[in-house]
Amino acid sequence: MKKYNKAPLPFQGQKRNFIKLFNEQIKKLCGDGSGWTIVDVFGGSGLLSHNAKYTCRNARVIYNDYDNYSHRLANISKTEGIRKDLLSLVAVYKKKEKIQADTKEKIIEYLNSKNNCIDCFTLSSYLLFSGGTITDLSDFDSRALYNRVAVTPLNCSGYLDGVEITHLSFDKLMQQKLTGKVLYLLDPPYINTQQGYRKDTYFGLLDQLKLFGLMKPPFMYFTSDKSEIVEMVNNANFTFSDIFNGCEIFETKNQVGKKASYKDFLILKKS
Repeated sequence: MKKYNKAPLPFQGQKRNFIKLFNEQIKKLCGDGSGWTIVDVFGGSGLLSHNAKYTCRNARVIYNDYDNYSHRLANISKTEGIRKDLLSLVAVYKKKEKIQADTKEKIIEYLNSKNNCIDCFTLSSYLLFSGGTITDLSDFDSRALYNRVAVTPLNCSGYLDGVEITHLSFDKLMQQKLTGKVLYLLDPPYINTQQGYRKDTYFGLLDQLKLFGLMKPPFMYFTSDKSEIVEMVNNANFTFSDIFNGCEIFETKNQVGKKASYKDFLILKKS
């Protein structure tokens, strides 16, 4: 089984910086996975599901693909063909160099001819600066384009082998009755944002409180200092503070540019 330390296609919020720690902790808790069901509730890119199955081979792993990332994977060969063609179109430009109007026109004309197999998120990573995204090809018309086309071929061979895929809301999934030992992987979007968890939905405070009400150990909960979850965990007056009693908190620092950084947290509760 091939090991992936990052998702095969771009996805905002994938936990690539936590993979080593995640694998260490899930191995300690679940061993080879025998008798365990591991539920990736906010599945996102499937990176946690893949690593859970890789590390705990005998576990039943459920990947809740609410963002329909698996559809992007199913069309990766088409996206790979587009990547190759884009490389040819931007061959005269250095990496991260701004693309001039005549080449931009050719790129947009080419992409419009491929409109039935376009992965907008991947194209955004190829032609816009980090963090820039489009939801429709027409969005490129008013944007400056840059050569950020990947030179490494796309491949997702074996990525979701042995993983069960569902497409449910988090509350419906967590209310299902599962037998045996169950570990919940919880990587919700930051409150009041559209990060991850489906682009046409809004994950608000009420959703977060609903999630707290459904949580039961063992679980691994991912968050960052961009939210106030850790402050809630450490506040004895917080209504749901008992959920986090006896938990372990791991952190990692992520550098964004020369001056900006933020912390990611993994909150682990075993029982």
